[in-house]
Amino acid sequence: MPVTNPPPTLIIVPMGASILRRVSSSRIGLLLAAGSLAVMTVTLAPLLDERQITNVALLYLLATLAAAAMWGYRVGMFTAVAADILVNFFFIPPLHRLTVARPENLITLVLFLAVAGVGALMLSRFRDQVVRANSRDAETTILLNASRELVRGSTPRVATDRLCEVVGRAFHARGCAILSGDPLAVAGSTVDSPSVAPPTREESAVALQATRSGEIVRLRETAAAPSGKAMVRTTFVPLPGAVRGVLRLLGPLEAPRGVDADRLLGALADEASLALVRASLAREAGRAEALTRAEEFKSVLLSSVSHDLRSPLTAIKASVTNIRDSSVQWSQEDIDAFLETIESQTDRLSRTVSNLLEMSRLESGVTAHLEPINLAHVVEEAKLATLAVTSDRVLQLGVPESQWVRADYGLLLQAIINLVENAAKYSSPGRPIAVDSESRRGRVFLRIRDDGPGIPESDLPHIFEKFYRGSRVGAVKGTGLGLALVKAMVETCGGTITVESSKAGTVFEISLAPAAALPPPSQS
Repeated sequence: MPVTNPPPTLIIVPMGASILRRVSSSRIGLLLAAGSLAVMTVTLAPLLDERQITNVALLYLLATLAAAAMWGYRVGMFTAVAADILVNFFFIPPLHRLTVARPENLITLVLFLAVAGVGALMLSRFRDQVVRANSRDAETTILLNASRELVRGSTPRVATDRLCEVVGRAFHARGCAILSGDPLAVAGSTVDSPSVAPPTREESAVALQATRSGEIVRLRETAAAPSGKAMVRTTFVPLPGAVRGVLRLLGPLEAPRGVDADRLLGALADEASLALVRASLAREAGRAEALTRAEEFKSVLLSSVSHDLRSPLTAIKASVTNIRDSSVQWSQEDIDAFLETIESQTDRLSRTVSNLLEMSRLESGVTAHLEPINLAHVVEEAKLATLAVTSDRVLQLGVPESQWVRADYGLLLQAIINLVENAAKYSSPGRPIAVDSESRRGRVFLRIRDDGPGIPESDLPHIFEKFYRGSRVGAVKGTGLGLALVKAMVETCGGTITVESSKAGTVFEISLAPAAALPPPSQS
């Protein structure tokens, strides 16, 4: 017949369960004390008699004090009474009888019992104080570590993960997780797979029972122990406060010596509840900040772009209206001028919309395809793409054929095009624009130079901000997105961009990671 495993057993454990462990420890102490007295009696009875009664009493007194120091007052008093009886029975005449022939021996027995009792009481109290001090010290250290990890966590999830590590180490658990939410989900855990895994249906039901009862619930599995005794499989500690959740600890737990495990678990549950509250507040703050940024972006967008959208539309509308006005006999030159206005303003409108869409795409997290790129080839392509705006300029290229970088080809090309167009707009007409590169300190630096009037020092810190237009733009049209797009593109390629400017001109410098040259294609 197949053997079926018995179902797991739920045990709700009250906070005072640690008393049972203290009772068990006392029983062990009683057994060891009785055994020690038996060994002492068997050893001393043949060697000592009434003449050495003082030495005998001191030896039994030492055993009594040791028992009280190790296991407490109850064990100490048991040892004192038992020692007093043994001294009377084996060492004071008449031997092997519980009677006393001489009065001075009776006084000795009474004094021995009194001294042993007082000594046991004093040592047991001292022992209790030491145990309490050590347990409080251990609890304080664990709680301090938990609070420190919560503060050090860079994010709410990192903080809860580190808290789980502290709890798991403190109780020697196989794993620890914080479950919260509806339905319950892992809000923090140690790195082991069972802790990271979401709760099963059975665990969710047990966790719900723990939160409703407010008591620690231990799930025991009979089949887990070869001896057939029920072994703890999982412990669920309810979290206090408004946040619904539990601490889930895997395997049997072993608290530090002398520490009230259930009280410490309750304190750590308080820390976990506080961590979840902080995480909830962080999420709310993040949503509020996102809404604030969205509102600010909308306001800046409307104020900065409305003119750049309305102006070309107004010019296009006026040109079309004039062409269609039959009451006026327009010359061919006039019609050509209207058509040129429509074309240029349409191009301007298209650039504005394209820049807005490209910025939105980059901010949404576009994935860059980083690959080895010949920098000279991409600069040459940028030169061809900007012929329309650099027709009256000399574009001086100084990029060696051997220069290779690791970047996204399309993004890097567009960034260079934007910088060349920016130089053409804001530099002195007819003056050359230089594009060169060099390698230093393990990076490749691409520079775009112009000899324009320079950027005012007050504008430099804001030059790469969205919709920012410098104080010297004059009649140059634009949305203030060009350089912001360049920065976003370069950073998406894993690079950085800086700017230096003076009255002698402006230099934009792009730093990129170098790459090994690709082998030439094989000839078949």
